[in-house]
Amino acid sequence: MASGPRRGAVTPPAGRPWRERVADPDEPLFTMAVAIDLLGTTPHALRRLESAIDFAGERPSGNQRRYSVRDLEVLSALCELYDRGLSPQTVATVHRELGIALPAGDRPPRPGAGVG
Repeated sequence: MASGPRRGAVTPPAGRPWRERVADPDEPLFTMAVAIDLLGTTPHALRRLESAIDFAGERPSGNQRRYSVRDLEVLSALCELYDRGLSPQTVATVHRELGIALPAGDRPPRPGAGVG
């Protein structure tokens, strides 16, 4: 049996083992289709919410959006508001005012953050 990478295997970023990547809640693993299925929403609704909150999923390869578990947690809360009839703009306002957290890299600094 030959050792080395499997045919067609992709080298993980920075050599991180796959188990470590899967366990990392910030690792963008889920495509838009999977996110839509997990969130129980539509592509149109997800894009409208992303646009309203100025959110863009990671695009690590193939220019295809990828979402982490943390992204899905935030988007799940926002989809719930949207499903209750709030407009994307209102959801964005609630998102800003209540501070529903986006992952640190996607979150604009809050006014007064770091002061004190």
